Formats: sequence, C-alpha cells, structure tokens
Amino acid sequence: MDQWQVIPRNGRTTPTIATGHQPTLWHPGILAKDLAAIAVARHLDGSALHIVVDYDTLGPPILDLPAIDGSRLRADRYALGAPSSTMTRPANSLPAIDIDEAAHRLRQWSAMHVPESVAAGLTLIADAYQEAGHSRPNQAAQTTAVIDAMRRPLVGDLSIRNASTIVTQHFVDRLLDSPVACATAYNRAALTYPEAGIRPLYVGRDSVELPLWAQHTSDRTPVFADLGDSKPELFTQGQDLDISRPDALQHLRPRAITLSAIMRSEHCDLFIHGTGGGVYDRVTERWWQDWTGEGLAPKAVVSADVYLPFDVPVATRTEYEHAQWYAHHLPHNIDRYIQASNEAEAALIEEKRRVLDQMNDDRDHRRRAKAFQRIHAINAELRQQHGAMHDAANQQAEEARIGIGNAAVAMRRDWCFALYPDQVLQDLADQIRSCFPASPR
Repeated sequence: MDQWQVIPRNGRTTPTIATGHQPTLWHPGILAKDLAAIAVARHLDGSALHIVVDYDTLGPPILDLPAIDGSRLRADRYALGAPSSTMTRPANSLPAIDIDEAAHRLRQWSAMHVPESVAAGLTLIADAYQEAGHSRPNQAAQTTAVIDAMRRPLVGDLSIRNASTIVTQHFVDRLLDSPVACATAYNRAALTYPEAGIRPLYVGRDSVELPLWAQHTSDRTPVFADLGDSKPELFTQGQDLDISRPDALQHLRPRAITLSAIMRSEHCDLFIHGTGGGVYDRVTERWWQDWTGEGLAPKAVVSADVYLPFDVPVATRTEYEHAQWYAHHLPHNIDRYIQASNEAEAALIEEKRRVLDQMNDDRDHRRRAKAFQRIHAINAELRQQHGAMHDAANQQAEEARIGIGNAAVAMRRDWCFALYPDQVLQDLADQIRSCFPASPR
C-alpha cells in the first residue's frame, strides 16, 4: 500500500474513488469493484462513488438460475419483466417493471428445482424489489435501487450517480475546439488496441462524428460536429443541438471510453474497472494523451471468481476420458486390480497369466483361439466374483459423463450476487478489506 499514489485533483482535498456498471442484476465480480472502492476510500480517508450507466441499451431484468434435477445441473433463464420490443432501448427510458408481479415470479421460482441457498437468494431479491423498487421513474432507477438495497449489508452507504448526468459544458467545449483532432486520435487509439472492440468514428470533409450519444426520447443516436461554419456545431440525425440552451447537456451521453475519460479527468482520483474495462481503457488513455496531451487519474482492475456450491458430480474432460477408459478396460483386466481372496481365485489369476505368456510364443491359430476363449472365460468368472467393482466402474463413468455436462454450469461465475450464500460474499468482502487497512488517521 505504500506504493499507492492517489492524489486529489481539480481542487478536491480528499480523493474520490469511483467505479460503476450498467443497472443489471450483476455478479460478484462487479460487487468486488464496489467493495474495493469502499476499502480504498476508507484507507485514504476519501469517498467512494458508483457510476450507473443508466442509458445503456437493456431489456427486462434477466436472472439465470441453477436448477438440479437428480444429479443433473442446468441453467434456466427467466425475465422479470414482460419481454417486448424494448430490448434495445436505453434502460432509463424503459418503464419500471411491476413490483408485485416480479416478487410473485421470484417466489414461484424459489419453489422449483433450485438449490436451497439459491431459493433464499430469490427471496432476498423479491424483498429488495418490494422494499426499494416502488415509485421509480424507469427501469434503470428501479434496478439501481434494488441492487443498492441488496449490497448495502456488505458495502454500506455508497454514493451513486447516473452516467447520463456526467457530460459537462467544459468537456463539450473541448470537443468543439478540436473535433477533427479528437476523432482522429480516437480512431488511432481504437486501431492500436483492436481487442477492445471500439468502433472508429466517422471523419468526413464537412462533418465528424464525436464520442457521444444524443438521447432525446427513447433512442440513442450518434452525435456529429458540423464543420461547415467557422465555429463547429453539434447535430444528430438532421437535428441541431444548441449547446447554449440550458437543457442541452441533458441530452448528451458519453460513450464507453468517453465516460472513463470524463470520470478520470474531472470527477475522480482513481477509477476501478473490471476486466473488460481494463482492456478498453487502454484505448481511453492513448486517445486522451494523443488528443489533449494530458494524463488521467490512475485506474485499477478488480474482479473476483466466486462459485456457487452444488452437490452434484462435476468432472473435467480428463477425468471423463479416464473414467470411460477404465470402465471399458476393467472387465478384461480385472485380475490386475484385485488380490486373490482364496486359493481358487489365485489359481484363476495365475492361469490367465500363464496362458497369456504361452500365447506370445505360439503361432498356431487353433491353439491361440482356444487360449483366447479360456482368457475370456476366466475374465467372466472374475467379473462375476467382483461384480461390485465392475458396477462401481460403470457408475463412475456415468457420473463423469453427467459431470462433464454439469461442469459448464458449476464453473459459472456470473450468477446474480444475491444468489450466493451470505458467508461466501462475506468472505469475499473480508478478503478485499484485508488488502486495504483503514487509515490510522
């Protein structure tokens, strides 16, 4: 921790540690970012902030649930809200889902084939919707309130801000001062790190695309700068955006790396990403440095692999292949895996080995055929005497076959964090807090 250098910027006297995500029922890896932000803020006597990307295109809240049927594990997908044509609309333009209907569905699902600990998590989610989800203006606000209610016992009070409010006049002025340089640097950075999947901006003779969205109603549309006049102006799909109007900024939304750049240049002193954000933020840093010549507040990457406990067979590909081989191999070689329990059995084992040795030197096909018959007869007699061993090998092979199918579900780390046992989440919280002891001041 002595190597950390988080220095307050823009006149702040104490550091702000920020992180964020879309308003979905997210997994423990996202919870780990909030836990880390709180822990670092406490260590540095600062404050923590969670940014909600409330204008991301989402549909009704989705829950993937594990279900156990006998020894088989599967994942079922359920929608809390009614599926409709809203699947590609920004979350802050989607109507809040019906609370009573959502709670009813959650309690219905808890009575199905889900493990007992997961059923308890469904009850927790249902309670959170009924306690926190009422009177919310849209789905983004509703899901944010529900998530906040569920994480508060682990995280405590955490400041929340919507990313739709993050674009500042200062940032827009910078864009309009050098729109071509901005877009050119953006495209160069995107091409430098193609693994980030950032789409380049359009750069034309009379207009240039800027790294913003415009959201007037329920749609997000690209934003351009008109280069026809001496002073560039913003427009989108034929509409001018009069940036001098008091409400103009209310319609502007940052794209992914733009959000990170605004946060790290204006609103925080350390930004905590997940693994995906850590990849695309290399584009952010290259773009910002090339365009402005300035640095950004530091970033960190935090995630966690947390797994649900399942009482079902789970097998790797190697274990499955070995179990299948052993079940096929054992009936013909059972004498190699047993110790004779009596003189008659010892005599059979010795006879088989003697016949095999003689076959190696005998080229008479009739005698070899009789030898094979005798070996098969000995194997059959030994199998009969050790049937439990043979049955166990077949059972192991069947469990491995089922286990290889279960493994893909058992190793998932992206269930909603509320579905995990309390102790599992508490252990995660304690592990993260232990890395950042509280400030002695």
